[in-house]
Amino acid sequence: MSPAVRRKSGDKGDQMKQDSHMRRKHLLRSLNLFGLDHLDPVILASLAAESPLLLIGRHGTAKSELLNRIAAALKLKHRHYNASLIAFDDLLGFPVPNKERTALSYLRTEGDLWDAESVLLDEISRCRPEHQNKLFSIIHERRIQGLLLESLRFRWSAMNPPLSLDSLEEESESYQGSLPLDPALADRFAFIVEIPDFSEFSLEVRRDVLSKGGEIPKGKSELNDLLKAAKALLLQTGSAENSWIEDYVNQLVLPLKKAGWPISGRRAVGLKRSIAAVHAACRTLNREEQLEEAAFLAFKWGLPQRARGTRFQDSKLKAIHKLALKAVGEPKDSPILRIQSESDSVRRIVFALDTSPKELSRIEFSQLVTDAYAELAVPERYLLSRHLLPVLAVHDRVTAATYELLLEPMEKLHDFIRSDTHQLYIKRDRMMNFDEILGKVSEISDGKTWNKDQLCNILYTVFAVESEVLDIDSLIALDKLWYNWFHPPETEIREAA
Repeated sequence: MSPAVRRKSGDKGDQMKQDSHMRRKHLLRSLNLFGLDHLDPVILASLAAESPLLLIGRHGTAKSELLNRIAAALKLKHRHYNASLIAFDDLLGFPVPNKERTALSYLRTEGDLWDAESVLLDEISRCRPEHQNKLFSIIHERRIQGLLLESLRFRWSAMNPPLSLDSLEEESESYQGSLPLDPALADRFAFIVEIPDFSEFSLEVRRDVLSKGGEIPKGKSELNDLLKAAKALLLQTGSAENSWIEDYVNQLVLPLKKAGWPISGRRAVGLKRSIAAVHAACRTLNREEQLEEAAFLAFKWGLPQRARGTRFQDSKLKAIHKLALKAVGEPKDSPILRIQSESDSVRRIVFALDTSPKELSRIEFSQLVTDAYAELAVPERYLLSRHLLPVLAVHDRVTAATYELLLEPMEKLHDFIRSDTHQLYIKRDRMMNFDEILGKVSEISDGKTWNKDQLCNILYTVFAVESEVLDIDSLIALDKLWYNWFHPPETEIREAA
């Protein structure tokens, strides 16, 4: 449970007064930027924490306009560079040697970076690699050529969606010149946010964009006040909240690695601060999101792989988020924490068997099994079914769909066994592997392996039906290991009938 306190409902009169007082505030809508209310907490958080922000979107989605309007509303000394055309003379001025010719100084230009308070490095995905490398220190350290940019507070970038193997878009719909960011550069951005297309907006929002979106609001902006309030709340982040955030981030690490989206230590530390900042922003904007919801927003928009072209499904991110929430605050000896901390997917199933259905639901247990099954090679799937199905016959913990998945290898095995004779056509390059199987079957038959007939038939089936080349010794070693995991030492070795 997060340390955040939810608002309590009183009588109707009090509730109406509270609703009036706590009416939601809007950041981007106040700048005549519509359809982006869901991004208000993230944008405000990046400003409050002065964290690097990257916007990703198709052409015409107002990425640059959004950032330039923020700079104007905050009355910042702002610089807007096209990173694809950038030369370092644009950033530094012209280098000249001093009189002693022992060092360089720079002839200032009107557009240099030295006294800038904010910078937008536009089209960063079209920047030449040698120039991308020079941008690292500007974005992350506020330095250039090793020199501190003392006035620079806000570092922003924008880009079109990069080409990605994950994308099934037609070539005409992709941006050929927009390349995935270098992983190290992507990791410098605390927030990587996708801007939706105009066509994704509702009819009402599109009307707002058409009628008012092209106009910069006149008069005093609310942004300064919102930013001051968010900064103050961020500074007030308490130790209980920080402790919860640290635990939550820690619980994200292994599930993210398992999903193929590992995060660095830098990202983990930055994510901790981002969550606190998003929570402060949500409170400033009088939004309903509590700490847990704020954590998800920061997590969702804090994955650097997005700048590499990875397409994230909300359902997968929410599943990881829920796993982390489940483990947060658990004691060190908790079975749930033990499961979450284990990197071996099959071992996690073994640990899950020690939990009660109240601790781990049938659906959650089934998810562990299906995740493990998906990770395994074909021969290993046969072994998992061989050892897990007898256990599940006693401890009914999985859904019907998961049973069907585990039964698939066994059905192929039984089909193979039912035939009295088998005629195999073995290519010459597989004969050595078949000879190895025959030798290993002979050893198993003479030994005390559990359900040895079944194991021998699995070897034959995987070779003949699945057409797999087997690493016999590794497979047998794995079978022994999993036997010890799934069958306690007191379980008697039972021979197949």
